[in-house]
Amino acid sequence: MTTHFVMDFSGLKKVKAWLDEMFDHTCLINADDPELELFKDLEERNIIQLRILPNVSMEATAKYVAEYVNNMLEKDTNGRVFIQALECRENDKNSGWYYPNGDQNEITQGTN
Repeated sequence: MTTHFVMDFSGLKKVKAWLDEMFDHTCLINADDPELELFKDLEERNIIQLRILPNVSMEATAKYVAEYVNNMLEKDTNGRVFIQALECRENDKNSGWYYPNGDQNEITQGTN
């Protein structure tokens, strides 16, 4: 049976679980933050759920998410499904895009 789906949404449950674990009610801090030890202490005291990233700018977070999720999708679909573009949004006024292939102009939308 042909479904014409790239990937069934049920196959994204692991992605959603990882996104929830990483970003839902968590505190993102740069790995080189001068107050990192304070944030680690706050996590030990169960005040925050700390996530340490190389860079927490929206552009860098979009890249981090795209690379992590791409690896998950590649394993689960034998390379058939991949991320072409990813937007990471902090709020209505702050977001960042990441294009794994490097060029946003390469993105095309099908007409069917």
